[in-house]
Amino acid sequence: MGRKRTLVRGTLLLTLSGFALRGLGVYFQTVLARRVGAEGMGLLQLVLTVGGLAGTLASAGVRVAALQLMAAAWGRGDLPGVAAALRASLRYGLRSSALAGTALILLAGPIGTRLLGEPRTVPALRLLGLLLPWSILAGVVRSAYTACGRVQELAAAELAERPLCLGLTLLLLAAAGRDPALACRAVVAGSGGASALSFALLWRRLAGSLPGPGPLPPVASRALPLGLNDFLRSGLGTAEQFLIPWGLERSGSRRGALAAYGTISGMVFPLLWFPAEGIFALCELLVSELAALLARRNYRRLRRLARKSLFLTGLLALGVGTALWCWGGPLGRALYGSRAAGRCLRIFAPMVLFLYPDALVDGLQKGLGQQLYLVRYNSLTNVIDVLGLWLLLPRFGIWGYVFTYCLSHLVNFFLSLRRLLTVLEDPARRIPEAEAGQTAPDAV
Repeated sequence: MGRKRTLVRGTLLLTLSGFALRGLGVYFQTVLARRVGAEGMGLLQLVLTVGGLAGTLASAGVRVAALQLMAAAWGRGDLPGVAAALRASLRYGLRSSALAGTALILLAGPIGTRLLGEPRTVPALRLLGLLLPWSILAGVVRSAYTACGRVQELAAAELAERPLCLGLTLLLLAAAGRDPALACRAVVAGSGGASALSFALLWRRLAGSLPGPGPLPPVASRALPLGLNDFLRSGLGTAEQFLIPWGLERSGSRRGALAAYGTISGMVFPLLWFPAEGIFALCELLVSELAALLARRNYRRLRRLARKSLFLTGLLALGVGTALWCWGGPLGRALYGSRAAGRCLRIFAPMVLFLYPDALVDGLQKGLGQQLYLVRYNSLTNVIDVLGLWLLLPRFGIWGYVFTYCLSHLVNFFLSLRRLLTVLEDPARRIPEAEAGQTAPDAV
């Protein structure tokens, strides 16, 4: 019962802190949207899309791999093993992020002018490459807190960090005025500064509480399959994000296309995913918890935990989807002063019924070591996305995008859920021995 209470308490803490942080983020989005308009939001989303791909390449799967390694060591009561996994993950993350950041700095010009068709994005992309390693290192240290059950400390640190980040960003935005290019740089600088501060605070508190590390474990063997999955998904996702303004432009004007892109990516999706913070918090803890259960071969609790999580997520999705369908229009007008945002919220509301469970299923798959299957399914569904946007968006406009988004995520949810249920039927046979660990059951 102790571990059950710890999981519930940790989920609640991360959920509450996540709601607070995401609420601040939504508030910031409303301020930004009113300052730079839909076109400026579209420009920022182009920068953040490239930044997301660069961040995925920079992390190379290290965050989940670090969480798995540290959770398994923590489950065995092996504190030197936890310290060794943390230090090995930090080294791996520093090397991969430095390479990715350097590549982004060098390629910012061609990416901004040729690929994006927006020279205004180049300075922000270079700044993003310079600050990239901090976000990766901060993510690894956060994984250590989660793996070791120090969720309360993690939540407190993040609640202290985010207001400082937003305050710094708002000050930089005030200096930038209404120039969208300067606003992009202000957002990137604020986010990078927050990551550096978060790493410094979390590392300082954690370093003194762990013993000297034992032999460093191999991180790459776990991280690379995860990194490949994330990179394929992010790379194809980036192609999708570039195709959206491209396709909308062919069904209208360039300015209108950028505005529509900004409305969907910068206004609608932050609100759509805001209530899912509890799912993300649960996924964060389930990766650690499932890795520990596998190490102890406690398959009965593993199945019960996964099924209960799916049931609760389905209830949440039903409630949120209904609420957005009923009140999406007034919500979009109230927060952004945009009727288009309200209409899009209602369009996407029914998809919540499978988008939220799909996010949970992906988290469960990572906790069960099913990385290679995630690579296959996510690659397939992202190819569907790219082909659908290429063929349908110029002809049908926003409805082509809605259909493609719905189809690809439904396919992904079906394939991932089928694999998860297959694994849960017989974890001892379906999960390789290397993933289950080499420990006696309930040794700790």
